[in-house]
Amino acid sequence: MHEVIFSRLILCSLLCLSMMLAKPAHPQGSRGDDRLPVLYGVKLDSTQITIDVESFGCTDASYFSVQLDPASSDTYHLSIVRRRQDRCRMSAHVVGLTLDLPKVPNLTSAKFFLMNNLAAPITLHRSDR
Repeated sequence: MHEVIFSRLILCSLLCLSMMLAKPAHPQGSRGDDRLPVLYGVKLDSTQITIDVESFGCTDASYFSVQLDPASSDTYHLSIVRRRQDRCRMSAHVVGLTLDLPKVPNLTSAKFFLMNNLAAPITLHRSDR
């Protein structure tokens, strides 16, 4: 009798431990670094920036915003910030999105340091919307 109870206790403990160690399929958005998505490409053009990001089928430009933090008089830290997660269920692919840059004095002489990480361009297939 005690052996059955003991074996069930061990089984439940192992199950709980495996659930705690399991990694979620998609980021849950609880960590601060999830807000800066990995970019698969970036192109700065006048007053807009075009980014290549991972999509699961619903991602559009409204999912992101551009944040500029001054580092010096003509230098900015540029961050592409994820505002919400793509909860669709398509297979992951890369989409290109165009976002407007905030107003910057002397845009032609401004320098930008990208704060997002860049991914290898061949890790996901590209889907042109």
